[in-house]
Amino acid sequence: MSRVVQKLQQGMVLSLMMGAIAACQPASDTAEQSAADTTPEQTTEQAETSEPAANPAESPKSEDEAVASTTTNSSTPSTQPKAPEPKPVPKLPAECDSPETQLAMNTCAQAEYDQADVQLNNAYQAVKAQVSGVQADQLIVAEEAWIAYRDLYCEFVQAQFEGGSIQPLIYASCMTQLTQDRTALLAQTAPPPPSFEVADRDLNITYEDLQAALSLQEQEQLIDAQLAWLDYRDMHCVFEGGDRNVCFASVTVFQTQHLQDQIESRSL
Repeated sequence: MSRVVQKLQQGMVLSLMMGAIAACQPASDTAEQSAADTTPEQTTEQAETSEPAANPAESPKSEDEAVASTTTNSSTPSTQPKAPEPKPVPKLPAECDSPETQLAMNTCAQAEYDQADVQLNNAYQAVKAQVSGVQADQLIVAEEAWIAYRDLYCEFVQAQFEGGSIQPLIYASCMTQLTQDRTALLAQTAPPPPSFEVADRDLNITYEDLQAALSLQEQEQLIDAQLAWLDYRDMHCVFEGGDRNVCFASVTVFQTQHLQDQIESRSL
């Protein structure tokens, strides 16, 4: 709770557990910590996959981005890396044109995530090839923060279907949506956001509405995911630079939509 209180003191209200969570003000621009000589990479060759713990026999595999070793030396100039050729995006299985069984739908949801993951990897590699030094380190930190948020949030989303045959589809769909959002931000194809004041207000309202519909355990899961999202948002916008409020608004719009989707799905 100390981190939540600190974010509340920085002026951005986000209700925590019965309305007590507070969204933070922008993180310090001094996030120049170096990643420990590692770069998060999501390449198909390097990635290791792991099943969601709730249903390992049926749940789609969640890609844990492997960390490729890199070395940096600020005292000596380095050659700017060249972006690798984009990986081909895998095609969906033929059955995904009209899946008729739950198993087929689960398989197709996983295949859609595989597509999104390759597209994200291509975008990440292209951006990584354009930066170096402190900015490269910031990109690494932001990507690691996004992975932590993604995993926590999709665990929250799938928890309500734990043990059900639809759980793999729900999990894979969540992973796909968050991955597509991340790709849009890295590739700078996200639509122009509203003002940060409007985006933040909408997020607060949506978050409070969702919390009111959850059990205590689900509230705790959402709190953890939301705190991880705040860290990701801050680290991404440190990397992006420029007008911090514009960046904050862009990331916030995506999260608000995710929370609104949860409200709607839980009211059915």
